[in-house]
Amino acid sequence: MEQMDNMQLVSQIEISFHNLIDTLGIMSKHDSYMPDRERLNHLLNVVLKWKKKFQVQRKLSFISREELLEVYNKLEDLKEKYLYDSSFGDEVELSDKAVIWMWELMLLRKKQIEGNEI
Repeated sequence: MEQMDNMQLVSQIEISFHNLIDTLGIMSKHDSYMPDRERLNHLLNVVLKWKKKFQVQRKLSFISREELLEVYNKLEDLKEKYLYDSSFGDEVELSDKAVIWMWELMLLRKKQIEGNEI
C-alpha cells in the first residue's frame, strides 16, 4: 500500500512538473510576456534542473524551502504584473496557472517529505 501511495505521489509530481514547465515555456514564447522573457527563461531553467534531478532521485527533498519560495515569489510577482492588465487577452491567465502549478509542486514536496518521516 505504501509503495502504491509513493508511486501515485511521484506521478502527481511528474504531472505538476510537466504542467509548470509547459506553462513557463508558453509564457516565455508569448509576445505578451516579452518584457519578462529573460526572467521567465531563468525560472524555466531552474524548474528544468529540478525536474532532471527529480527523475534520478524520485524525491524533491533536494530543493530547499528557500529556493522553492524564491521561485514561487517570482512567479507571484509576474502574476500580479499581468493577471489584472486589461490590455491583454486570455494569455494573462498563464501567469496564474504557473503560480498554481508551482504551489502544487510545493505541496507535493511537503507531502513527500512528511511521508518519509513516518
